[in-house]
Amino acid sequence: MLEKSCELIIGVDQILVVKPNNSGIDSDNFPSFNNFCPFTDGGNDQKCSSYAELISSTFITLLQYLKTVNYGKENLGNEKFVQYCILWLCYKLNQQTENGISNLNDFQNNYINGIEEHIVKSASADGYNIYKNFIDKKHDSTSIDIKEMSKLYEALKILCNMYTECNKKSKNYTNCLQDAKNFAKNFENLNQDYSITGNSSYREILSSLSTDYNNFKSNCGGKCNCNDIPTLSKIKTPQNPVQISEATSSNSSIASKLIPGLLTFAIPIFLGVAYKYSLFGFGKRSQKQYLREKLKNQRRK
Repeated sequence: MLEKSCELIIGVDQILVVKPNNSGIDSDNFPSFNNFCPFTDGGNDQKCSSYAELISSTFITLLQYLKTVNYGKENLGNEKFVQYCILWLCYKLNQQTENGISNLNDFQNNYINGIEEHIVKSASADGYNIYKNFIDKKHDSTSIDIKEMSKLYEALKILCNMYTECNKKSKNYTNCLQDAKNFAKNFENLNQDYSITGNSSYREILSSLSTDYNNFKSNCGGKCNCNDIPTLSKIKTPQNPVQISEATSSNSSIASKLIPGLLTFAIPIFLGVAYKYSLFGFGKRSQKQYLREKLKNQRRK
Protein backbone atom coordinates (compact mmCIF):
# COMPACT_ATOMS: atom_id res chain seq x y z
CA MET A 1 0.00 0.00 0.00
CA LEU A 2 1.18 3.49 -0.86
CA GLU A 3 -0.65 5.79 1.54
CA LYS A 4 2.01 5.98 4.27
CA SER A 5 4.81 6.94 1.91
CA CYS A 6 2.47 9.48 0.29
CA GLU A 7 1.77 10.96 3.71
CA LEU A 8 5.50 11.51 4.18
CA ILE A 9 6.03 13.15 0.80
CA ILE A 10 2.92 15.31 1.04
CA GLY A 11 3.76 16.17 4.66
CA VAL A 12 7.19 17.46 3.63
CA ASP A 13 5.55 19.58 0.93
CA GLN A 14 3.20 21.11 3.47
CA ILE A 15 6.03 22.01 5.85
CA LEU A 16 8.55 23.16 3.26
CA VAL A 17 6.67 26.22 2.07
CA VAL A 18 9.27 28.21 0.11
CA LYS A 19 9.08 30.09 -3.15
CA PRO A 20 11.52 28.87 -5.81
CA ASN A 21 12.61 32.41 -6.68
CA ASN A 22 13.02 33.57 -3.09
CA SER A 23 16.60 34.78 -2.68
CA GLY A 24 16.23 35.13 1.09
CA ILE A 25 16.09 31.43 2.03
CA ASP A 26 16.86 30.80 5.69
CA SER A 27 17.22 27.10 6.47
CA ASP A 28 17.01 27.86 10.19
CA ASN A 29 13.27 28.14 9.61
CA PHE A 30 13.25 24.45 8.66
CA PRO A 31 15.42 22.73 11.29
CA SER A 32 14.11 19.29 10.35
CA PHE A 33 15.52 19.61 6.85
CA ASN A 34 18.88 21.38 7.22
CA ASN A 35 21.05 18.44 8.30
CA PHE A 36 22.61 18.22 4.84
CA CYS A 37 23.11 21.89 4.07
CA PRO A 38 26.60 23.09 3.05
CA PHE A 39 29.07 23.76 5.85
CA THR A 40 29.78 27.37 6.84
CA ASP A 41 31.93 29.17 9.41
CA GLY A 42 34.92 26.93 8.83
CA GLY A 43 32.88 23.77 9.21
CA ASN A 44 31.29 24.80 12.51
CA ASP A 45 27.82 25.39 11.11
CA GLN A 46 25.51 24.24 8.32
CA LYS A 47 23.27 26.52 6.34
CA CYS A 48 21.29 26.41 3.12
CA SER A 49 21.29 29.82 1.48
CA SER A 50 19.46 28.91 -1.73
CA TYR A 51 16.29 27.11 -2.77
CA ALA A 52 18.19 24.30 -4.51
CA GLU A 53 20.44 23.72 -1.47
CA LEU A 54 17.41 23.42 0.80
CA ILE A 55 15.64 21.06 -1.60
CA SER A 56 18.80 18.93 -1.79
CA SER A 57 19.07 18.70 2.00
CA THR A 58 15.37 17.90 2.31
CA PHE A 59 15.66 15.18 -0.33
CA ILE A 60 18.38 13.32 1.60
CA THR A 61 16.35 13.72 4.80
CA LEU A 62 13.24 12.39 3.08
CA LEU A 63 15.12 9.32 1.92
CA GLN A 64 16.18 8.70 5.49
CA TYR A 65 12.58 8.91 6.71
CA LEU A 66 11.54 6.35 4.13
CA LYS A 67 14.33 4.04 5.26
CA THR A 68 13.80 4.26 9.02
CA VAL A 69 10.01 4.35 9.27
CA ASN A 70 8.44 0.91 9.01
CA TYR A 71 4.75 0.59 8.23
CA GLY A 72 4.17 -3.11 8.55
CA LYS A 73 4.25 -4.82 5.16
CA GLU A 74 5.08 -1.62 3.31
CA ASN A 75 8.83 -1.60 2.77
CA LEU A 76 9.63 2.07 2.41
CA GLY A 77 13.30 1.36 1.83
CA ASN A 78 12.91 -0.36 -1.50
CA GLU A 79 13.70 1.07 -4.89
CA LYS A 80 10.16 2.05 -5.77
CA PHE A 81 9.98 4.59 -2.99
CA VAL A 82 13.43 5.88 -3.85
CA GLN A 83 12.04 6.46 -7.34
CA TYR A 84 9.16 8.45 -5.91
CA CYS A 85 11.53 10.55 -3.80
CA ILE A 86 13.56 11.29 -6.92
CA LEU A 87 10.35 12.35 -8.68
CA TRP A 88 9.68 14.80 -5.85
CA LEU A 89 13.24 16.12 -6.09
CA CYS A 90 13.04 16.64 -9.85
CA TYR A 91 9.65 18.33 -9.60
CA LYS A 92 10.96 20.76 -6.98
CA LEU A 93 14.16 21.53 -8.88
CA ASN A 94 12.21 22.09 -12.09
CA GLN A 95 10.23 24.85 -10.39
CA GLN A 96 13.39 26.97 -10.34
CA THR A 97 14.71 26.96 -13.89
CA GLU A 98 17.54 29.41 -13.26
CA ASN A 99 19.41 26.99 -10.99
CA GLY A 100 21.10 25.47 -14.06
CA ILE A 101 20.07 21.90 -13.20
CA SER A 102 18.71 19.95 -16.14
CA ASN A 103 19.41 16.38 -15.00
CA LEU A 104 20.42 14.29 -12.00
CA ASN A 105 24.06 14.48 -12.98
CA ASP A 106 23.94 18.28 -12.62
CA PHE A 107 22.27 17.89 -9.23
CA GLN A 108 24.87 15.39 -8.04
CA ASN A 109 27.80 17.56 -9.13
CA ASN A 110 26.45 20.85 -7.80
CA TYR A 111 24.77 19.91 -4.54
CA ILE A 112 25.81 16.44 -3.40
CA ASN A 113 29.46 15.77 -4.17
CA GLY A 114 30.66 18.66 -2.02
CA ILE A 115 29.04 17.25 1.12
CA GLU A 116 29.16 13.55 0.27
CA GLU A 117 31.90 12.86 2.83
CA HIS A 118 29.74 14.40 5.55
CA ILE A 119 26.69 12.44 4.42
CA VAL A 120 28.35 9.03 4.45
CA LYS A 121 29.84 9.66 7.90
CA SER A 122 26.60 10.88 9.46
CA ALA A 123 24.08 8.86 11.41
CA SER A 124 21.66 9.49 8.54
CA ALA A 125 23.78 7.93 5.82
CA ASP A 126 21.32 5.13 5.01
CA GLY A 127 19.00 7.36 3.01
CA TYR A 128 21.82 8.59 0.82
CA ASN A 129 23.16 5.08 0.30
CA ILE A 130 19.76 3.95 -1.01
CA TYR A 131 19.74 6.78 -3.52
CA LYS A 132 23.39 6.25 -4.53
CA ASN A 133 22.95 2.51 -4.96
CA PHE A 134 19.88 3.12 -7.07
CA ILE A 135 21.53 5.51 -9.53
CA ASP A 136 24.75 3.44 -9.63
CA LYS A 137 22.78 0.41 -10.80
CA LYS A 138 21.16 2.40 -13.60
CA HIS A 139 23.72 3.71 -16.02
CA ASP A 140 21.28 6.19 -17.54
CA SER A 141 19.95 7.62 -14.28
CA THR A 142 22.60 10.30 -13.93
CA SER A 143 21.34 11.82 -17.17
CA ILE A 144 17.66 11.67 -16.22
CA ASP A 145 15.98 14.85 -17.37
CA ILE A 146 14.40 17.00 -14.66
CA LYS A 147 11.51 18.14 -16.86
CA GLU A 148 10.60 14.63 -17.96
CA MET A 149 10.62 13.39 -14.36
CA SER A 150 8.33 16.27 -13.39
CA LYS A 151 5.72 14.88 -15.78
CA LEU A 152 5.80 11.60 -13.88
CA TYR A 153 5.52 13.41 -10.54
CA GLU A 154 2.22 14.96 -11.65
CA ALA A 155 0.83 11.43 -11.97
CA LEU A 156 2.23 10.49 -8.56
CA LYS A 157 0.52 13.50 -6.97
CA ILE A 158 -2.86 12.40 -8.27
CA LEU A 159 -2.28 8.83 -7.11
CA CYS A 160 -1.11 9.95 -3.67
CA ASN A 161 -4.20 12.10 -3.34
CA MET A 162 -6.37 9.08 -4.15
CA TYR A 163 -4.72 6.97 -1.45
CA THR A 164 -4.76 9.64 1.26
CA GLU A 165 -8.32 10.80 0.53
CA CYS A 166 -9.61 7.23 0.53
CA ASN A 167 -7.82 6.56 3.80
CA LYS A 168 -9.25 9.68 5.44
CA LYS A 169 -12.77 9.82 4.01
CA SER A 170 -13.57 6.21 3.18
CA LYS A 171 -17.13 6.10 1.79
CA ASN A 172 -17.26 9.92 1.81
CA TYR A 173 -14.55 10.18 -0.84
CA THR A 174 -17.00 11.37 -3.47
CA ASN A 175 -14.37 12.51 -5.98
CA CYS A 176 -12.70 9.12 -6.17
CA LEU A 177 -13.98 8.16 -9.62
CA GLN A 178 -13.11 11.55 -11.11
CA ASP A 179 -9.62 11.45 -9.59
CA ALA A 180 -9.14 7.95 -10.99
CA LYS A 181 -10.16 9.19 -14.43
CA ASN A 182 -7.71 12.08 -14.10
CA PHE A 183 -4.91 9.68 -13.22
CA ALA A 184 -5.79 7.36 -16.09
CA LYS A 185 -5.78 10.28 -18.54
CA ASN A 186 -2.42 11.49 -17.21
CA PHE A 187 -1.03 7.96 -17.41
CA GLU A 188 -2.18 7.48 -21.00
CA ASN A 189 -0.57 10.77 -22.01
CA LEU A 190 2.70 9.59 -20.50
CA ASN A 191 2.34 6.21 -22.18
CA GLN A 192 1.95 7.95 -25.55
CA ASP A 193 5.02 10.10 -24.89
CA TYR A 194 7.98 8.39 -26.56
CA SER A 195 10.44 10.44 -24.51
CA ILE A 196 9.02 8.59 -21.48
CA THR A 197 8.44 5.07 -22.79
CA GLY A 198 11.69 5.08 -24.75
CA ASN A 199 13.77 5.49 -21.59
CA SER A 200 14.22 2.45 -19.36
CA SER A 201 14.24 4.44 -16.10
CA TYR A 202 11.15 6.47 -16.94
CA ARG A 203 9.39 3.33 -18.11
CA GLU A 204 10.23 1.55 -14.85
CA ILE A 205 8.75 4.39 -12.81
CA LEU A 206 5.67 4.39 -15.03
CA SER A 207 5.35 0.68 -14.28
CA SER A 208 5.53 1.37 -10.52
CA LEU A 209 2.76 3.95 -10.85
CA SER A 210 0.67 1.48 -12.82
CA THR A 211 1.17 -1.21 -10.17
CA ASP A 212 0.19 1.12 -7.33
CA TYR A 213 -2.88 2.29 -9.24
CA ASN A 214 -3.95 -1.31 -9.82
CA ASN A 215 -3.37 -2.03 -6.12
CA PHE A 216 -5.67 0.87 -5.29
CA LYS A 217 -8.26 -0.50 -7.67
CA SER A 218 -8.09 -3.96 -6.07
CA ASN A 219 -7.71 -3.05 -2.40
CA CYS A 220 -9.18 0.41 -1.91
CA GLY A 221 -11.90 0.81 -4.51
CA GLY A 222 -14.53 -1.00 -2.46
CA LYS A 223 -13.53 0.76 0.75
CA CYS A 224 -14.11 4.15 -0.89
CA ASN A 225 -17.16 3.08 -2.86
CA CYS A 226 -15.08 3.75 -5.95
CA ASN A 227 -16.13 1.09 -8.42
CA ASP A 228 -15.63 0.81 -12.18
CA ILE A 229 -12.53 2.99 -12.23
CA PRO A 230 -10.64 2.99 -15.56
CA THR A 231 -8.27 0.21 -16.53
CA LEU A 232 -4.82 1.29 -17.64
CA SER A 233 -3.34 0.18 -20.94
CA LYS A 234 -0.16 -1.85 -21.15
CA ILE A 235 3.04 0.20 -21.01
CA LYS A 236 4.57 0.63 -24.43
CA THR A 237 8.13 -0.54 -25.06
CA PRO A 238 10.56 0.23 -27.90
CA GLN A 239 10.19 -2.32 -30.70
CA ASN A 240 13.47 -1.96 -32.57
CA PRO A 241 16.46 0.37 -32.93
CA VAL A 242 15.27 1.78 -36.26
CA GLN A 243 12.01 2.90 -34.72
CA ILE A 244 13.88 4.64 -31.95
CA SER A 245 16.28 6.29 -34.38
CA GLU A 246 13.39 7.62 -36.47
CA ALA A 247 11.70 9.01 -33.38
CA THR A 248 14.88 10.72 -32.19
CA SER A 249 15.57 12.39 -35.54
CA SER A 250 12.35 14.43 -35.26
CA ASN A 251 13.42 16.18 -32.09
CA SER A 252 16.99 16.52 -30.88
CA SER A 253 16.02 17.14 -27.26
CA ILE A 254 13.91 14.00 -27.19
CA ALA A 255 16.70 12.13 -28.93
CA SER A 256 19.14 12.67 -26.10
CA LYS A 257 16.68 11.07 -23.71
CA LEU A 258 16.01 8.06 -25.95
CA ILE A 259 19.65 6.98 -26.22
CA PRO A 260 19.37 4.64 -23.19
CA GLY A 261 16.38 2.91 -24.80
CA LEU A 262 18.37 2.48 -28.01
CA LEU A 263 21.30 1.02 -26.12
CA THR A 264 19.03 -1.74 -24.86
CA PHE A 265 19.21 -3.14 -28.38
CA ALA A 266 22.67 -1.98 -29.48
CA ILE A 267 26.25 -2.43 -28.28
CA PRO A 268 26.68 -0.33 -25.09
CA ILE A 269 29.42 2.00 -26.28
CA PHE A 270 30.23 5.51 -25.17
CA LEU A 271 27.06 7.62 -25.31
CA GLY A 272 28.40 10.36 -27.52
CA VAL A 273 29.56 7.87 -30.15
CA ALA A 274 26.34 5.86 -29.82
CA TYR A 275 24.27 8.95 -30.44
CA LYS A 276 26.13 9.95 -33.61
CA TYR A 277 26.31 6.49 -35.13
CA SER A 278 22.75 5.48 -34.22
CA LEU A 279 21.34 8.71 -35.56
CA PHE A 280 23.35 9.01 -38.74
CA GLY A 281 24.19 5.36 -39.39
CA PHE A 282 20.59 4.31 -39.78
CA GLY A 283 19.98 7.33 -42.01
CA LYS A 284 22.77 6.27 -44.36
CA ARG A 285 21.58 2.68 -44.55
CA SER A 286 18.00 3.79 -45.16
CA GLN A 287 19.17 6.12 -47.92
CA LYS A 288 21.20 3.38 -49.63
CA GLN A 289 18.31 0.94 -49.39
CA TYR A 290 15.98 3.54 -50.89
CA LEU A 291 18.34 4.14 -53.84
CA ARG A 292 18.71 0.40 -54.50
CA GLU A 293 14.95 -0.07 -54.55
CA LYS A 294 14.52 2.91 -56.85
CA LEU A 295 17.10 1.52 -59.31
CA LYS A 296 15.38 -1.87 -59.31
CA ASN A 297 12.04 -0.25 -60.10
CA GLN A 298 13.56 1.70 -62.98
CA ARG A 299 15.11 -1.49 -64.44
CA ARG A 300 11.77 -3.26 -64.30
CA LYS A 301 10.24 -0.44 -66.27
